[in-house]
Amino acid sequence: MSKKTAIRFLTIIVVMISSYSYSQQQVNLDVDNDLYFDRDFYYSSGIFLSYSSYKIEEKKTLINHFKLGQLIYTPSSRYETDPNKYDYPYSGYLFLEGLKQKQLSDYSSFTYGLNFGITGNASLAKGMQNLYHDIVLNLPNLEWKSQMPQELQINLVANYFKGFKVEDNINITTEVYSRLGTYQQMVGVNIGLLIGELSWFSLSDNIINESDNNLSFYIGTSQEYYLHDYKLEGSLFNENAELIMSSNKYRNTIEVGFQKRFNRLQVLTTFNSMSKDTEMQRTIRHPFLKISLSYQIN
Repeated sequence: MSKKTAIRFLTIIVVMISSYSYSQQQVNLDVDNDLYFDRDFYYSSGIFLSYSSYKIEEKKTLINHFKLGQLIYTPSSRYETDPNKYDYPYSGYLFLEGLKQKQLSDYSSFTYGLNFGITGNASLAKGMQNLYHDIVLNLPNLEWKSQMPQELQINLVANYFKGFKVEDNINITTEVYSRLGTYQQMVGVNIGLLIGELSWFSLSDNIINESDNNLSFYIGTSQEYYLHDYKLEGSLFNENAELIMSSNKYRNTIEVGFQKRFNRLQVLTTFNSMSKDTEMQRTIRHPFLKISLSYQIN
């Protein structure tokens, strides 16, 4: 990753955040992990730190999101030293993401932006996972052989959300989303049942709104189709990856969760069960827990 490229991207993010005068801000920490289910492989960890700022313009709310995130993927045979016996490649992705979210109606929104990151050693995934294993779990380090190579990644992100009120506090939510770039090329749809007040953004965003209703329950499913997935298939433009696997084009996730607000703090917890990313995986589904904490600054 060149310094000029990094500076240009940061400049874009700063312009996106500062292009309006915002009256409300919040910070958010999301942690995805499968250790709660005695797992530590496949989608092993996701950590995301976000800042969001709001403005009302022509009676519609605009939100800028700025996110720093890291994704970690590992095989199930974590201490196996022969990559030919892996059922999933080692892979890490460290990224910055800038999004603009615009309210279209009382129950709909459109989000678009740019995701820019790095894979391989520069993703810091190997060091982060081994540090956690050493300090918290007191486990041996993983060797991370044949991990996906270090390459710059750039992706366009788009999302359309639409909610439907069935009756008071019973709602149907729909979401169509896509990522198009060097890291992933995919499209997905999420459909869910929300018991609680319906807002114009997805429950998974964990945005703090002005509602007095501070408790919601959710059950839903995501159906996705992938044209390309770097963490399994490697680059679109070269064959630098030492280990690649065929990617399942169709995938799905089942989600069950709740959200509760405590004044300025809002907590979201969801159980997620993922289908196979590749047929090489030994387990049919992979569970992980998402814990999301949002704090309203002003």
